[in-house]
Amino acid sequence: MVAAATAPSEKVKIQLRGLVKTFWSNGNPVEVLNGVDLDIFSGENLAVVGASGVGKSTLLHILGTLERPTGGQLLWEGHDVFTLDDQKLAAFRNRKIGFVFQFHHLLPEFNSLENVMMPALIARLPRPQAQERAEAILVRVGLKERLRHRVSTLSGGEQQRVAVARALVLEPEVLLADEPTGNLDPRSGARVQEMILELNRERGLTSIIVTHNRDLAQALDRQITLIDGKAVILQGV
Repeated sequence: MVAAATAPSEKVKIQLRGLVKTFWSNGNPVEVLNGVDLDIFSGENLAVVGASGVGKSTLLHILGTLERPTGGQLLWEGHDVFTLDDQKLAAFRNRKIGFVFQFHHLLPEFNSLENVMMPALIARLPRPQAQERAEAILVRVGLKERLRHRVSTLSGGEQQRVAVARALVLEPEVLLADEPTGNLDPRSGARVQEMILELNRERGLTSIIVTHNRDLAQALDRQITLIDGKAVILQGV
């Protein structure tokens, strides 16, 4: 059983206004997002659910500034982040957003500690500070005895916990997760779910989680889906 998330504040963190994303297939436009309007509150845990192919991952990639929209705005505390050039946008992303994906994307030749330290070193934190942060978050996710183990020797659930630790090592304001338990067995998945929700509560994160997992979706503050390229609220305010 997954614990319920805490209530979000009334402060709007992220606003989507008329968001459009069009891809081209055989010379024909395919509009995946068609004028998405949505307010996401500070401290909110939001589930994005629905069938494959409706645009959930595309929406998450735009929220994470990994893709630019074809049209519309992504406002972060009132500022349109896509007015930034690519270099400034990358710096914004690295500072503000943590990512967890269905496939953990860890480097198998490195150990848990080295994988989690990597974003901090890329952000030019001094190595002692990067190591201190990485060790603390790995201990928090229950991997104290796995710090020096190569990630290739870890179980699937342990690897995903390393991935969550890596996403949080720079203390982001927003966590984006795309099917974070999709490749795990039910027991490991439940443990990762519980851990994500606990960390969200502790750190006051705003989280947007794409999931097919009904238990996880129902534990979050709201559920939305995409219908005809627009956001539809299924549960919550």
